[in-house]
Amino acid sequence: MATEPNPLNALINQVTSTPPLQSSNEERMFYEKHLSDLANSNQNMLERKKYAEYIFSFTCIWCICIFSILILKGLGKLALSDTIIITLIGSTTLNILVFFTLVTKYLFNSEKST
Repeated sequence: MATEPNPLNALINQVTSTPPLQSSNEERMFYEKHLSDLANSNQNMLERKKYAEYIFSFTCIWCICIFSILILKGLGKLALSDTIIITLIGSTTLNILVFFTLVTKYLFNSEKST
């Protein structure tokens, strides 16, 4: 899988490759904090992308499992009562949706987003 060019990496490389200037300690600390913030933002973007793909894959697999159970039940190959099927599908799907919502809100929180 080829990596996509990241504009944030290009910006970090450009800033870090500039020749050092005579500056005060306060300016140097500001500069280093800015570099750290850029690196942190880049890492956050990469992690969000990775976990968004994981969440999507997990949700798709879950839907396939639920549809498989329904098809097997409909064809008579799965001998479970209707109450068990309803409980299985309802409770576990609710758990998956709550999990999906919590993870998504944490990963894409606009208040903490950088």
